Amino acid sequence: MFTDCYCTQLRRAARALTVMYDAVLTEDDIRVTQLALLRALDRMGSATVQELSEEVALDKGTISRNAKVLRAEGWVIFEPAKDMRLKRMALSSKGTAKLNSATLSWQKAQAKVREAAQAALSSAGDDPLLDTLRTLKRLPADGSPIEPTD
Repeated sequence: MFTDCYCTQLRRAARALTVMYDAVLTEDDIRVTQLALLRALDRMGSATVQELSEEVALDKGTISRNAKVLRAEGWVIFEPAKDMRLKRMALSSKGTAKLNSATLSWQKAQAKVREAAQAALSSAGDDPLLDTLRTLKRLPADGSPIEPTD
């Protein structure tokens, strides 16, 4: 069902993109949400839950839950701290290896999104943003080309 609400369309496109990225990253055995945290830690060096939360624009509870998964996988390490709120996490060597191995798949997903967005923008109708969001929402989960409509 169509709505001209940018917020709704952005949320729908975001969910569709997450599904597509996750499918592309399946063979790397990582989800895009996990990869995003590894990439952020790689950029930051180390971070508290609060700092990572601000970097990736997710709430602290979501970061804490995901940090436990990353730790269980051996992808992050926690630096000791007397105050638990100040405990810092950083990539482990296994996390760096996972980040490096998943980067090629992530780049393929990025290229698919870029191609779809460029195609939508080049054939912009009355509302280029809505046209682009509708196109991104239709990206196949496996990252293959979008089938033309009508």
